Amino acid sequence: MQIIPFRGYRFNPDRISNLEDVISLPYDQFKQHRDERFHDRHPYNIAHIIMNPKTRDDSLTDNQYTRSKKLLHQWLLDSVLLQDAELSIYPYYQDFYLPNGNYISRKGFVALGKVTEYSSREVYPHERTMTKPKQDRLQLLRTTLVDSGLVFMLYSDPEGEIERELDLLTNQNADMTVLGPEGILNRMWTVSNNEGINKIQKAMKCKSVIIADGHHRYEVAQQFHKETANRFSQNPAWGNYGFKLMSFVRLESPAISVFPLHRILRDRDGFEPSKFLQQLEDFFRIQSIPFNESNSANSIEILLEKLRQEQQAGRNALGIYLPGLRHLALLTFSPNLAASLKWPLDKSETWCKLDVSILQVVIFNELLGIGDRELAQGGYIEYVSDANDAVSRVIRPPYQCAFLLNPTPVTQVQEVVESGDLLPQKSTHFHPKLMEGLVFAKHL
Repeated sequence: MQIIPFRGYRFNPDRISNLEDVISLPYDQFKQHRDERFHDRHPYNIAHIIMNPKTRDDSLTDNQYTRSKKLLHQWLLDSVLLQDAELSIYPYYQDFYLPNGNYISRKGFVALGKVTEYSSREVYPHERTMTKPKQDRLQLLRTTLVDSGLVFMLYSDPEGEIERELDLLTNQNADMTVLGPEGILNRMWTVSNNEGINKIQKAMKCKSVIIADGHHRYEVAQQFHKETANRFSQNPAWGNYGFKLMSFVRLESPAISVFPLHRILRDRDGFEPSKFLQQLEDFFRIQSIPFNESNSANSIEILLEKLRQEQQAGRNALGIYLPGLRHLALLTFSPNLAASLKWPLDKSETWCKLDVSILQVVIFNELLGIGDRELAQGGYIEYVSDANDAVSRVIRPPYQCAFLLNPTPVTQVQEVVESGDLLPQKSTHFHPKLMEGLVFAKHL
């Protein structure tokens, strides 16, 4: 992976006294094109640029993208944003609590990474993307020329060579320290030390990377690079759009935290809870968990702990809650039945051993008749990151059932993508999210 430093744009501390007012989660964490936590917090919050709300009066000349461009232009004129004087990389550490209670720092760095086709095997995706979000992000980039959204990249470095260099480069107070949502502490440094940058560039040169989060942003960068490649002769600065704003984190870091995305079934015609439970017995060992409605969180935590134990023992397991039966249970897959199932012919052995793959093939495809195309369209399945939320939501129609999952280990993600596969949709939720508004790139 070729990386290069850049002259980043950052908020002017003389104009913005509290960075917490102006940073934002990525656009894909917003609901319905707006998030009051950020849009209403401050008129200079970066959310106004990355996701300017739609209006009924939008036109070709006045729309969410042109308003973002106009706002950005004004912020630059007013020196709300300043461009760094020197080419730099930006070490980016996030300090947070792991689920086990340990407080830890996830150490990464922000730089421009070369945009290549997946076929070159320098960048590995792990999930498919959808057309609509890419069209939205591409139009924003075309209109504003702002590269603001970080792609979260994982690189392998078992010896921790790059992290040690980052620690040497960050032995002073961070240039930016800001508390983000969920109490995540974000720290970022500006490093223009040529020797340090050269060492990191050299260490990264022979590495491939895996996209942990930001597939849509990366594929938008691929498309925009194709669209603008012939403009290099007009202005060499267009060549910088052959690179993308990325944050690089060591795959082996103990601070890599992957959360599961639980599934909720809704609107499936003919779904009968009792019959479905009987069908599950053909493939799973079922262990009921006493469900106390007045203290459901305790019951769910018991189930989640059993799920963790099954994963540690090398067994595939899922949790299920059937509200019609008030039934919470642990489902442990019977591996001797795997040979009787219709597995996708183009999938690796590792893919077939993922919990999310077993859920998809055995339960969604085989028992519920929900095919891959229907899953991609999202008509019957919704995704929820919190187990308690998943269970509480299925109490009311049109929801019918909740499936609770273990997180997919990052080692399995690596094995699957390096074998040339993609994981099932919504297999991972890397935590914490990378914040926007700390630094961004604009080359013209």
